Amino acid sequence: MKKETFFRTAVIALLSTSVFVACKDDKSDDNGKVSAADNAVDLGLKSGTKWAKMNVGATNPWDQGSLFAWGETTPKETYEWSTYMHLNNAQVKEGSEWKQINKYQIVVGGSLSDGIWYDNVKFVGDNKTTLDPEDDAAKVNWGGDWATPSEEDFLELRENCEVESTSDYKGTGVAGVIYKANGKEVFFPSIGWISGDFVIDSGRGGRLWANSISSVTSRAHQVWEMDSDRRIFYVDAQGRTSGAGVRAVCKAGGNTNGHDAVDLGLPSGKLWATMNIGAQKVEDYGFYLAWGETEPKEFYSDSTYKYVVKTDYGYSFSKYQVEDNCVGDVWYKKDFVGDGKATLENVDDAAVANWGGKWRMPTGEQMQELISECYWVWTDNYSDTTKVGGYMVFKAKTDANKGKIAEDFANVQSEGYTMEDTHIFLPKIDRGWIWSSSLNYNKMVMSTMAIDLDYGLKENNQGYCGLSLASRSLGLPIRPVCK
Repeated sequence: MKKETFFRTAVIALLSTSVFVACKDDKSDDNGKVSAADNAVDLGLKSGTKWAKMNVGATNPWDQGSLFAWGETTPKETYEWSTYMHLNNAQVKEGSEWKQINKYQIVVGGSLSDGIWYDNVKFVGDNKTTLDPEDDAAKVNWGGDWATPSEEDFLELRENCEVESTSDYKGTGVAGVIYKANGKEVFFPSIGWISGDFVIDSGRGGRLWANSISSVTSRAHQVWEMDSDRRIFYVDAQGRTSGAGVRAVCKAGGNTNGHDAVDLGLPSGKLWATMNIGAQKVEDYGFYLAWGETEPKEFYSDSTYKYVVKTDYGYSFSKYQVEDNCVGDVWYKKDFVGDGKATLENVDDAAVANWGGKWRMPTGEQMQELISECYWVWTDNYSDTTKVGGYMVFKAKTDANKGKIAEDFANVQSEGYTMEDTHIFLPKIDRGWIWSSSLNYNKMVMSTMAIDLDYGLKENNQGYCGLSLASRSLGLPIRPVCK
């Protein structure tokens, strides 16, 4: 039986209504901690390292965030030896607490010849100088490839950025320093630090942990200090029990692999890329790709599609064949004999092929999650300068905003949404569809699920974003996800 509808470009709307899902507060989990990292800032550093725009535990760049003892991953009320995690407290004698440190023990000039990491003057400690992943507050709290920065990371930041101090960052009343490069900036608030339960230098300076032990003494660990006068970070040694902040970094080749990722607070924890594959700017459409192909081409049709064969019935598929009761195709011999594959393999995933790392094309379910859990806001001119229309997809601030579609960005600013709030931009050019990695739910083998950014409905003041079906030979863009 010939398929009359095979490779048609008509779109079948599957979802046009909003789905509201009750979930946790968008900024924190049940323990009051930020559940994942906000988007990384690419300062154009040679190493490819990206810096988080806020401290671990913060919800805005100007927030203090959480303070940690070095090697601990949760904040606490009192920062002293008696509450320190890596210590044999039961054996401590006052004034010699450091001798009972049970992890991260090093030799310093041979002078510290007692303590539990010495045996008759012979050093028997673990000689660990850098945080293990389980003791890294950035990695434990944010996951992925986020980590506490090294000494080299701080030096690279200091030596390759312009820096200025401010007593009132963007009208917040918070003092600190701003590092600028590559047209972007990272703000470090003057959060001070804690000894015992006493806050020191709050509003005047701040201290952030590095991931390594001080080379001066095993009792202290590297902390990077800044104040409003000196403005630059400089290395200092700090007792490891003190409470200091952590500003996470994400290394090139990790989750983001050189591409920015945004945490929209989705239940799955998936991060969405800031731009399409092949795009050079957020507002670019990027590559047009057929479903299951990894490189752009000049002409998109049945005859040029990678996984197609010519049969007596016309064109048919040589891969990704699902049972659909159309028994005249090559994957039927009375009974279904096709491969049954309904999701792209890595070899055919354009995100894997072009970006690598942990990037993947989103599944249909992940696209539905994006639609249901975020606040979609149409704009005719993204950032007021691009002259490109599309959807700003915001991390929803309230449950009532989840799955909601707003007609104009200007109308939602009264709800507290600004360009500074966490979002991605999906440009609508031509059809405005974006591929998923999934065949459709109804087993119509010729069609594949895509986000449909159809905003042609201004005449009745109703926008639309939903999942639709598209013929897999079409050339559409791709917006990757990672975790």
